[in-house]
Amino acid sequence: MQLFIIPLEELNRLEEVLRSYLHPAEVAVVKSNICGFYPPDRRLLSAVLREASKMAKKVYLGDTASTMYRVEGRLEELSLYGLAEEAGGNVYAVDFMSVSDAVKVEVPMPHASKSYPFPRIVLEADLLVNVARIGSHPTTRVTAALKNLFGLVASRAKYLKYHPRGMDKVIADIAQVIKPDVNVVEAGGSVVVSPDPLAADIAASLLIGVDPHRVKHFRLVAEDRGIDFQKLVIEVQKRLDIHELK
Repeated sequence: MQLFIIPLEELNRLEEVLRSYLHPAEVAVVKSNICGFYPPDRRLLSAVLREASKMAKKVYLGDTASTMYRVEGRLEELSLYGLAEEAGGNVYAVDFMSVSDAVKVEVPMPHASKSYPFPRIVLEADLLVNVARIGSHPTTRVTAALKNLFGLVASRAKYLKYHPRGMDKVIADIAQVIKPDVNVVEAGGSVVVSPDPLAADIAASLLIGVDPHRVKHFRLVAEDRGIDFQKLVIEVQKRLDIHELK
């Protein structure tokens, strides 16, 4: 299992770790929590964008519209147009649906829906970087890397359409078809980095004092992969214990 825990203040270490997951690409997509309640620290997002801009010819930072927010308004409110410009001349802050059409993707083992629409640019990107900040959520207990991917569903009415089906089930569905190259999760004063969003979310939950066993979609994602959830939690906890000893 690849899992890194880095102090938020040590962004140079974060950049070093990111280089091991990023590779030369035509298009990189950075999905940040823009139209949600937990946008990541600007310093963290800036570091991710800088590293992505060195590897990809074009980098698109963005999100899709939610029931509450339009992407352009949130990009302006969070000053992300400026952040993208500072990161490099090849970095663009966008609504993914303004630069792409939607593609319906079938879920191999659906829990809530047989298919979901996603922006084509996300599906065809050479690099997908998932950047989130863990926080509480009324129906899924936590929102972090896995829940952040729900924001890629290309429907402004996604809250009304998918929440009644059970968000934990929806998140597990999406985890089967959207697979980021690297996940970066802000958790208090730490940053968790992993190619596995489930491992990253378990670590982030433990860092903020949330029992991963109480998060239903964690267990569902593990079951869909055919892995022992309890063993994974124990392994992640061991990594955190080693980190605390350093």
